Amino acid sequence: MKTLAFTRANDLLAPAAPSNNGLKISLAPLTGVWNSTNEETRGIIKLILSDSEGILLVQCFGAGETSSIDWGTINGEAFAGTVGTTEGVGFKASYDFGFLQTRLAAYLNKRILVVDTYNTFKDNSGRSNYFMRDHFYQRFN
Repeated sequence: MKTLAFTRANDLLAPAAPSNNGLKISLAPLTGVWNSTNEETRGIIKLILSDSEGILLVQCFGAGETSSIDWGTINGEAFAGTVGTTEGVGFKASYDFGFLQTRLAAYLNKRILVVDTYNTFKDNSGRSNYFMRDHFYQRFN
């Protein structure tokens, strides 16, 4: 069996394009406070993304009965748009709440952060695993 070096043309770095030489992905486009575009959401209402010495920190806040629920801060993994660039355009992260695991997959679409969540119950409660897609924006003063 032949070992693959790429699975699609996007994985190839054109010979004329500069390599990122293992440089860290710039987190600047992702960082900041992101607010849900849906004021009635029962999912994530806010994310705070920050850069801690090149590590993406993700802090989510879920909708609660009377106030938001802080999910805590975890490390995320940032992604660039192509193999030859270093500007961050997306990330993934995973929360484990014991009874539930929530995996986040997010990307920038212009100045909107699109966040997909894949939620898997681990408590034998009979609840269905579910998917959600939410959109977030940043306020600029």
